[in-house]
Amino acid sequence: MSLEEELNRLRSESMANNDQLQAAYQDLVARLGRAETVDQSLKVGDAMPSFLLPNAEGRLVFSDELLARGPLVVNFFRGNWCPYCRQTLKALEAALPEIKAAGGQLVALTPDTGHHLAHTKRAQQLSYEVLSDVDSAVGLQFGVLFRAPAAYREVLAGYGIDLAERHGNDGGFIPLPATYVIDRAGIVRYAFVDIDFTRRAEPAAIVAALKRILDGSA
Repeated sequence: MSLEEELNRLRSESMANNDQLQAAYQDLVARLGRAETVDQSLKVGDAMPSFLLPNAEGRLVFSDELLARGPLVVNFFRGNWCPYCRQTLKALEAALPEIKAAGGQLVALTPDTGHHLAHTKRAQQLSYEVLSDVDSAVGLQFGVLFRAPAAYREVLAGYGIDLAERHGNDGGFIPLPATYVIDRAGIVRYAFVDIDFTRRAEPAAIVAALKRILDGSA
C-alpha cells in the first residue's frame, strides 16, 4: 500500500463521525489556500538556506557538513502528535535503505523541542536524524511556515496538544507538509509542499529524485 493510500485511510477513519475535527480541517485548508501559502515556499532551482540545529541526542547538526557527504532529503513535520506525521516518519524509515542506496541522507525537522525529539525518535523507531527547528527559523526560511488559527489551536488543545509547551514559545507556528531533495551544491532538485496536512511526498518520488541526481539527469 502506498503512503497516499495509508494516509487516505487514516483520514477517513479519524474524521468519521467527528464533525468538529472535519470542520477544523476544512477551514484550515481553505485559509491556507486563500493565503496562497505554498507560493512562498522554496522551489526547484532555489538554493537551500544553511542550518545548524540540535538533534534528538542534543548534538548540533550542520547542513553544510551533511551536503559534503552527499544529497540531502529534508522533511518538515508538525510533530509526533500528528498521526499523518507519524505514518510518514515510519514510511521514510522503511524507505531509508533505498534513500541511502541512491546516495542520499535524510533529516526530519519539527518545531518540537526538548524531550519531544527523543520521544519521537524512540516511539517511531527512527534511525535517521530528527532535528528541532528552534523557533521555526528554518521553516520560515524555506517558506513552509504558517500560524495556526485560534480555532484550530483550540481543537488541538482539546486533544491535549499544547503547541506552546512543545515549541518552547507561544507563536503557534506549524510547518506545511514539505519534503525537499537537495543536491550537494545546495540546490533544490525536488520539492513537495501541500496546504493539506493529510498529504505527503511519496517515498518512491523522493528516491527517484535522488537517482536523477546520482545519474546526472537532475
